[in-house]
Formats: sequence, structure tokens, C-alpha cells
Amino acid sequence: MAGRKSRRRKKILIFCICAVFLCIVGYFLYSYGVDYYRQYYACPGVKIDYYRYPVRGIDVASHQGNINWKQVYDSKICFAFIKATEGESFVDKNFKRNWQRAKACNVIVGAYHFFRFNKDGKQQALNFIENVELSDEDLPPVLDVELYGGNKYNIETKNKVISEIFNCLRTFEKHYSKKPVIYTNVETYESFIKGNFDDYDLWLCKLCNEPKTVKWTFWQYTHQAVVPGIESEVDMNIFNGSYTDFVNYLYGKNAEEENIDS
Repeated sequence: MAGRKSRRRKKILIFCICAVFLCIVGYFLYSYGVDYYRQYYACPGVKIDYYRYPVRGIDVASHQGNINWKQVYDSKICFAFIKATEGESFVDKNFKRNWQRAKACNVIVGAYHFFRFNKDGKQQALNFIENVELSDEDLPPVLDVELYGGNKYNIETKNKVISEIFNCLRTFEKHYSKKPVIYTNVETYESFIKGNFDDYDLWLCKLCNEPKTVKWTFWQYTHQAVVPGIESEVDMNIFNGSYTDFVNYLYGKNAEEENIDS
């Protein structure tokens, strides 16, 4: 009898320990979710001065589903950044379809790679290169660097992550002969990008108000835009300049290179 009671007490103790552990994990996950919601969704949004920033664009991935790109273009969306790859081997299942259909509907396109903090930077770049062919009429390649998802719990050192970001960017630049754009949010910018990659064009996510202290080329200002041709909510972005500035940004460097060669 004493042995049976002892085993029962042990089971109760193990159950209590597991319950406490699950409660602690649940609390941290809940807190992270609440903080993420407050940071990215709870603010009332930003009113954009479209006279100052007339060039609008979106960014999409497979979770946007089947997109009617003709309707997107007709709604005065000028450009779209399309998710291509992630990590060392993942390829977005809708990338090629989105890429081809967007270009066919005269939407200016760019492709982006979601960077994994615990993966080799060069190998990640090669995954992107294997799946993305860029022309002179396309936007530069984009490296998406975020403290989000698995990256939030990365165990690599900060210096190691910065080194792999550099390797990825340099591999992009060498292959495409275009300087990449870095996409990031404010938290990640302060932690990894600022002071290390200041010579790269910045595509900054800042949802509650306009970035004032950071020089940005593209600004993502909402995750909840409604765009004809897309059934789900979508990220909306603007270019920092006029239509003429955007054309010069897109074609200016190529024109300069042609003039030098001639």
C-alpha cells in the first residue's frame, strides 16, 4: 500500500510540474502574441499624403491566394514585391505564378527573400538566385531581415547574424549587379541593420506613424490594406518620391551604365 501511495504522489507531482511548465510557456507565448498585436495591428493606422507619396505598391506571398493582377493594376498599384524564397531551400509556391502574371499586367515587380538567422547567408542567396531571374525593368533584389517567428528565438550571436546578412547581400550584388534593398522593421533595424548596412536602400516597416529619423526608400505602413483583386488583407507600401523619381530609381543606374559604355 505504501509503495502504491508513493507512486501516486510521484504521478501527481509530475503532473503538477508539467502543468506549471505549460502555464509558464503559455504565458510567454500569450505575452508575445499580445505585444506583437499591439505593435503591428492595434494602432489606428497612418493617413498617407498621396500628393507627396503618389507611388503605391504591395507585397505578397502565397497566403494571399490567387491574385487577379489586372484588377490590382487597375487600382493604381504601381509595384509589387513578391516573396520568392526563405532560408536555404524554401520556395514560395505561388512565386512564379505571381511573378509572371504581375509582369503581364504591367505591374513593376521585385522579389524578396526571407532571411533565416540560423542559416548560411551565401546558401540562402543561392536559393534565391536559383529561382529568381531579374531584368533591367525589375526592382532590385530584397533581403527581408526581421526578428520574427523562429528568428525571434535565434541562438546565434549578433556578430554571426550580421556576418551572414553581409554574405547574403554580397552574393546578391555579385550575381545581379544590383545593390539589394533591405526590408526590416524598427526593432530589427536598431538591433542589426543600423551602423552595419547604412549604404543599402531601406524598405522600412513602421505602422503607426511615418518614419522621421531613418532614411527610407520604401515604407510599409499597413498590413491591413484592401486591394481589388486580392481576397485577403495585404501589406501596402509607398516609394519615397514622385513618379519621376520612381522611374529614375528603376532605370537611372542602367541608363548611366549605358552612357559610360558608349
